Amino acid sequence: MARLSKFINVEWTHEFAYAIGLLASDGNLSSDGRHINLTSQDKEITEYVRDIFALDNKIGRKARGGSDIKKYFVLQFGSKQFYSFLLSIGLTPAKSKTLHSVDVPARFFGDFMRGCVDGDGNISESVHPESKHTQLRLRIASASPEFLKWLLAEHRRLWHIKGGWIYRDKKKSVESLCFGKKDSIEILRRMYEHKSQYYLKRKYKIAVKYLGE
Repeated sequence: MARLSKFINVEWTHEFAYAIGLLASDGNLSSDGRHINLTSQDKEITEYVRDIFALDNKIGRKARGGSDIKKYFVLQFGSKQFYSFLLSIGLTPAKSKTLHSVDVPARFFGDFMRGCVDGDGNISESVHPESKHTQLRLRIASASPEFLKWLLAEHRRLWHIKGGWIYRDKKKSVESLCFGKKDSIEILRRMYEHKSQYYLKRKYKIAVKYLGE
């Protein structure tokens, strides 16, 4: 059982919004009204959330899907106050299929989006077989289609993104929000606009090629 965390400062900052994005993608609210769990294959993710929320909880390991190999990192912490806050902005227990929207201030949406991409997203490159031009794709997967619809609407409302589409990934039984190269570049620019120390290095390694830095 995880120890109760100390009081978590609920204040919107670029770092806080990033952590909320991670919880919206890789996090889980226990049904006890107190505990929050974060599970990721990337240890960085759990370390970032622990750091941002100033926790001292240990990071554990676990297996999934019937495997005995504990390749996932787990951070569990408890706070009724913070749990209630997460409920108030839209997160729910069993959120993977019930998440609709998250009440994130507009100025921090880019940081929130970076958290979502680092959690359940993908930044990929490929070469077009005919034109030989580099193709860039930004994707976010979710078992909640309503959440993806909300994300797409927010991109269009806040950043005037014109494209983007949602499709079902039959191999994973989830849906994905996908953006083409032009839109992906604009979104990446917004995601990494603030010089934060919190981002998944392996995804940033691709993104930085398109940031004009």
